[in-house]
Amino acid sequence: MKITDLEVIRLRSPEHARPLRPAWTPGGTRTRSEATLVRVDTDEGISGWGAFNGSDVAAVDGWLKPQLIGKDPFALEQHARLFRNAGGAWGVEIALWDIIGKAAGQPVYKLWGGHKDRVPGYASCVEVRSGEQRAEDAAARRAEGWRAIKLRLHDWTLGEDIAQVEAVRKAMGDELVILVDANQAQQPGTRQPEEGPVWTYDRALQTARELERLGVFWLEEPLDRYDFEGLTKLCANVEMNISGGENNRGLHELRWLVEQNVYDIIQPEAMVAETMSSLRKICALAELHRKLVAPHHGGGGIGLVAHLHLACAIPNSTYFEMLCEPPLMTTDDFQWYLEEPVRVDAEGNIVAPSGPGLGVQPDAQKLVAHRIG
Repeated sequence: MKITDLEVIRLRSPEHARPLRPAWTPGGTRTRSEATLVRVDTDEGISGWGAFNGSDVAAVDGWLKPQLIGKDPFALEQHARLFRNAGGAWGVEIALWDIIGKAAGQPVYKLWGGHKDRVPGYASCVEVRSGEQRAEDAAARRAEGWRAIKLRLHDWTLGEDIAQVEAVRKAMGDELVILVDANQAQQPGTRQPEEGPVWTYDRALQTARELERLGVFWLEEPLDRYDFEGLTKLCANVEMNISGGENNRGLHELRWLVEQNVYDIIQPEAMVAETMSSLRKICALAELHRKLVAPHHGGGGIGLVAHLHLACAIPNSTYFEMLCEPPLMTTDDFQWYLEEPVRVDAEGNIVAPSGPGLGVQPDAQKLVAHRIG
């Protein structure tokens, strides 16, 4: 089998009901979603789908496409050099795994180890909201089947942050696992129109101790992503799990996170850090160090499903993220261009597609109607 073509397809979703105000971009609004997909074709009629960051289009068209055409899609370790020299577009490799799974007649998670076919999901809130509103949201998510929810702590004071968590805990008791995200590892690289709260080590430590009291499962990104010293110290001084890594780049940085005990739970991202093949190596390294992994995901539906396969493949995965902020963004809205999105089931689990390869594909009509350019 040989690769015959790569096509980049850029999409823009319909507008949201009202602008989303993501906690990680203070002052910023999001009125619609964009996605950059790639379809890789082969001489045996099998095509695969991948997704990557739109800023990497030049790396695909100018470097990866001419280098990969004529090559064996199975030879991923040979292609690793091409991806690293491209300096990005890691998600293109997802399309090669999609091809491999289709050729083998197996879902990707089985090719990667097949530890399970489902993982517990969590409804990941997007905005900063009051404790009263979040208590209502949590009850609604529980009624939908969710067993876990992630809150965004991005208020100016510790008291405001903890009040949100306390309200959800009081309303839900032990019916929902609570996770929280401080989004302190976004800089540099994330445009923030307004100034947002920047945590010191003391703020992170005080918050973590309050969250321990409330039985929170993890505190995510409590400090700058390169404050390895502070993060390692925080992990050592609190009992609760400290998680992060979605913004770190390269095998070397992910290795540091594991080996220097920067986090208890590693959250690698194939749209940012490295190829899926490399992320599998980091997951194995984390297992050897007795750390959990919660694969993060960008790239809309294709990215989400690819990371779901990874979470199902390994023995040390934990809760799996699904962005969920109804009515502005449902989990279906995040996967808006797929023919059939994945959803939480009645037990609060996200089940991996059972079809060969990724087991999902873009909706052909949406590829035409929402294409950019």
